[in-house]
Amino acid sequence: MGKVSKKLRKPNRQSERTKSWIFDAVMILMNEKPYNKITVSDITEKAGIARTTFYRNYKEKDDVVFECLNKTFITEILTAEKDENKEKQNTIVILFDYKFMIKHQKNLKKILSTTDIENRIFREVQKYPISIIERFKKMLPEEEYALCRFKICYQLTGSLRVIFDWFINNMPRPVEYLILLINSTNNPNTVKYRNFPNIVFQLKDK
Repeated sequence: MGKVSKKLRKPNRQSERTKSWIFDAVMILMNEKPYNKITVSDITEKAGIARTTFYRNYKEKDDVVFECLNKTFITEILTAEKDENKEKQNTIVILFDYKFMIKHQKNLKKILSTTDIENRIFREVQKYPISIIERFKKMLPEEEYALCRFKICYQLTGSLRVIFDWFINNMPRPVEYLILLINSTNNPNTVKYRNFPNIVFQLKDK
């Protein structure tokens, strides 16, 4: 494998600490009342912060749980060298934070059963692959670039749908089996479209 292309940013510790308080507050409140009954005032009171502090970090309540779901999946774009001609094959690696999902299993199930949240997840997912494959735009002819977009959209949304269904239905098979199934479904590039990026799911080990 080559270098990870994603640049690491120095975390803002104060912001991370505040977001942790807000997230914990939402998780506690979800044990007390339905998610759609929780207000920003409930969250700030439980977290012990001012409303202005909440709105410095989030625009609305849904942003808190959406960020939580984003943390479950971390994307790294890796470059691997392949075949005798050393042609580069781009691989989009999705690190699946299974331990984070299990830690918050009860409340994540509540979140994912909320129709508005589920719809937002898949709206956002439609945007995400487009930002990823912009880096491939210059290396592909226009027709191939369009096919590449369709491929990435299909694989990302389909894979997430499988993961959410598996999770909501009490994880009927081991997570390793799930990842193997998803990766075998996301078939490798054909020779004709060797420059198309592949999507590979891996379990985050830390």
